[in-house]
Amino acid sequence: MGHWALLPGWVSAMLLLALAALPAALAANSSGRWWGIVNVASSTNLLTDSKSLQLVLEPSLQLLSRKQRRLIRQNPGILHSVSGGLQSAVRECKWQFRNRRWNCPTAPGPHLFGKIVNRGCRETAFIFAITSAGVTHSVARSCSEGSIESCTCDYRRRGPGGPDWHWGGCSDNIDFGRLFGREFVDSGEKGRDLRFLMNLHNNEAGRTTVFSEMRQECKCHGMSGSCTVRTCWMRLPTLRAVGDVLRDRFDGASRVLYGNRGSNRASRAELLRLEPEDPAHKPPSPHDLVYFEKSPNFCTYSGRLGTAGTAGRACNSSSPALDGCELLCCGRGHRTRTQRVTERCNCTFHWCCHVSCRNCTHTRVLHECL
Repeated sequence: MGHWALLPGWVSAMLLLALAALPAALAANSSGRWWGIVNVASSTNLLTDSKSLQLVLEPSLQLLSRKQRRLIRQNPGILHSVSGGLQSAVRECKWQFRNRRWNCPTAPGPHLFGKIVNRGCRETAFIFAITSAGVTHSVARSCSEGSIESCTCDYRRRGPGGPDWHWGGCSDNIDFGRLFGREFVDSGEKGRDLRFLMNLHNNEAGRTTVFSEMRQECKCHGMSGSCTVRTCWMRLPTLRAVGDVLRDRFDGASRVLYGNRGSNRASRAELLRLEPEDPAHKPPSPHDLVYFEKSPNFCTYSGRLGTAGTAGRACNSSSPALDGCELLCCGRGHRTRTQRVTERCNCTFHWCCHVSCRNCTHTRVLHECL
C-alpha cells in the first residue's frame, strides 16, 4: 500500500469507531459483538479505553499504524475524540462542496474518499487539511471537557490581561490538540517525494487554521449585572468557520514544485522546500493549501480517475454560480420534473406540553443534470 492510501485507510478505521461511540452501538448485539469493536483479543490490535477496559479493534481498524496505536494507548479517552473529529470533518467537507462538481463523495471501505487521494490536486489538499483540522479541533475541545485523561484545559493564561479584564476560566487546549494531531495524522505519511511534502503541508495548514481562528470569550462580573471586571479565556472556532476558511484557501491554492525545480525526488536539504510553479507568485505560507497537478473536470464518470460525474445531480436553474445548471451540468443541459411533497406546517404549542401541526402538500420543481 503506497503512502497515499494511508489517509483513507486510517480515516475509515476511525470513522468505524465513531459508530462504536454511539450509545446504541455500545450495547452488544445478539452475536456478542459491538459495532466497530469486538471482544476478542490479539497482540496487534489491543487497546485500552479511559475506563481501563481492554477493547479490540475490528480487522479494518488495524489500518492504524503502530505509532497511532501507541498514541491512543498513551492518551486514554482520546480514541472517540479522534473518530468524532474525523466524522465532523467528513460532514464539513460534504457541506463546503455540496454545490460543486466535486461534492466530496465518500464510499464505505478502507478508501473512504476514493481515488482522488491518489492525486496531487486541490481536492486532495482540502481532504488532508480538513481531516487534520477535525482531529485537532476535536482533541482540543475534548481536553477542556475532561474527556481525555492526559490533558486538561489550557491554564497557562493567568493574571491581568488588560485594564478591566483578566485571564481565567477554561481555555480550549489548542496546543495539545495541534501536537497530538501532528503526531497522529502525520505519522501516516511515508516517503520523500513531492506528494509526501504536499500532504504534510496541507495537514499543518488545517491545524494552523484551527489555531488562527481561535477567539477570546469573556464573562462579566460586577454588582447588578454590571461589567466592572471581565474574566476571559480562549475558545475554539466552530468547525464550520474552519471549513469556510479552508474552502477559500482551496479556491486560492498554490501550485507548487520542489525547491530545486527538479523531479519528484529531492535531497534531504531540499525536502522542506516548496516553491510556486509560477516564479512570479509568492511562496506558499503555512496557511495556504498546496497542490501540484490539475484537477479532473469531474463532469463525467471515470472508473480510472474515480469520478462519479454530475449526471442526476440537483442544480439551480436560476443561478449563474457553481450550483447553477449551466456550470454544474457541464453544458449537457438538465431535466425538470415536479414532485408533490407533504410537510408538517402551522405548528402550535399547547401548554403543557404538546405540539400540533397540520400536513401541508405542495409541488416542488426539481432540476437535474442530464
